[in-house]
Amino acid sequence: MQSKMVYQFNQAGLFVHKTTADESPREPGVFLIPAYCTETPVLESWPDDVWPRFNGSDWVLIPKPKITEPMTAEQKLADFLQNNPDVMNLIAPNT
Repeated sequence: MQSKMVYQFNQAGLFVHKTTADESPREPGVFLIPAYCTETPVLESWPDDVWPRFNGSDWVLIPKPKITEPMTAEQKLADFLQNNPDVMNLIAPNT
């Protein structure tokens, strides 16, 4: 059984990694392409500030998404209570 190289992307179309598609055992010459994959090759390299995104027919380079520091549980709770004063009043009603 043969296999071929395919290129996987996530739900947003951003390149994840290279993987293989195996040949169908019932249809020789037909390859079973995994979900979120394309046979269109991705660039071998790209600048650090951009990332390949598959647009349905080709790879385009887009600005790399910014990754922000995750909030701690305490920060999330404080933010939620600040934006939802009615919940805060249920927890600690004004006396």
